[in-house]
Amino acid sequence: MYQETYIDSLSIFLILVLVFCSISIMFEFGFRITRRFATSQISKAISPMATGLASLLAFILAISFSMAASKNDIRKQLVLKEANAVGTAILRAGLLEEPYRSQSRELLTKYVNIRVVEEQSQVKKLVNKVISESEQIQRDLWRIVVEAHHNSPPVQSMMYIDSLNNVFDIHSERVNYSLRGRIPVSIWITLALLTFLTIALNGVQVGAQGESRLLVAALPFAMSFSLVLTLIIELDRPARSIIEVSQQPLIDLRDSLNNKPPTSGTSQ
Repeated sequence: MYQETYIDSLSIFLILVLVFCSISIMFEFGFRITRRFATSQISKAISPMATGLASLLAFILAISFSMAASKNDIRKQLVLKEANAVGTAILRAGLLEEPYRSQSRELLTKYVNIRVVEEQSQVKKLVNKVISESEQIQRDLWRIVVEAHHNSPPVQSMMYIDSLNNVFDIHSERVNYSLRGRIPVSIWITLALLTFLTIALNGVQVGAQGESRLLVAALPFAMSFSLVLTLIIELDRPARSIIEVSQQPLIDLRDSLNNKPPTSGTSQ
């Protein structure tokens, strides 16, 4: 089940502001500390270290972004796989004898309706309810297919059972990738420490040169790091604010089952 963390409850724009302010404070800290005893020797000694730390930070940022982006792509693929799997299960339910055929199709239609949450603002509120109701329907579907297996030709029921198992497996994958498969805390800690050291050292480097800092350069510098870090945080969150995983395949399936004209929408 989904348990909302503190970071998940914050607006992504508030997170951007907090990250930007933190990075600006890191830079100012390094700058002010160094201005008290700035020398040219300090500037020359720090320059290669600042470059090395910046390269290491870029490497960790690339790894973190790759992990979050690849997980986002998998989420999109799983939505399409789920729509195809449920559609196949509904078709193969026709192989069952009555009343199992009608009961299975009715439950699968209800399953699709439950899985689609078109209002992004409702995702966090409904996610646990959706999971709970989906798993209850899965248990009901399995009970029906067990009964049907004893009262229908085994070959026909086995084809439907395979499709049903596929639906259940994809549900588990979606739950794991969306709610549990997050960037490890150890990587976030490493990223935070490297960001602090790199930004502070850049502030030290600027302060050691004996010149005043230029806001026209310092602000874009801080904003660039803030945008990248905020993007990684947003991609890693189960319930998004601005980056949504399209549910269109499931919406199309739902509309076709309910005999509605196609609509569009996105959700988690």
